Amino acid sequence: MGRQHTTWISDETWERLKDIPGGSTSEKLRNAVKFADPNEGMIVKAKMRQLDTAQNALKCIAQILSVAEPASSDHAIKAINEILEDVWWMVEA
Repeated sequence: MGRQHTTWISDETWERLKDIPGGSTSEKLRNAVKFADPNEGMIVKAKMRQLDTAQNALKCIAQILSVAEPASSDHAIKAINEILEDVWWMVEA
């Protein structure tokens, strides 16, 4: 259970608080503290690196598919499988 506190906020800060997501002032402050937390920032950066890795894997797969010919489909499937094996840990996480 939370506690009620009186906090004085400048008009400038109050205006900036309006841009923070949340339905109530308490939720906005909670989100502001969460976004300022260095641990939360590291989590977001890690997720962004995972997203980059996944995008690169998909680009590689798209490139393989765009040049693959029916005669070399086994080779294409092997290459795609190798790419997926390298990034499968993200699916399991």
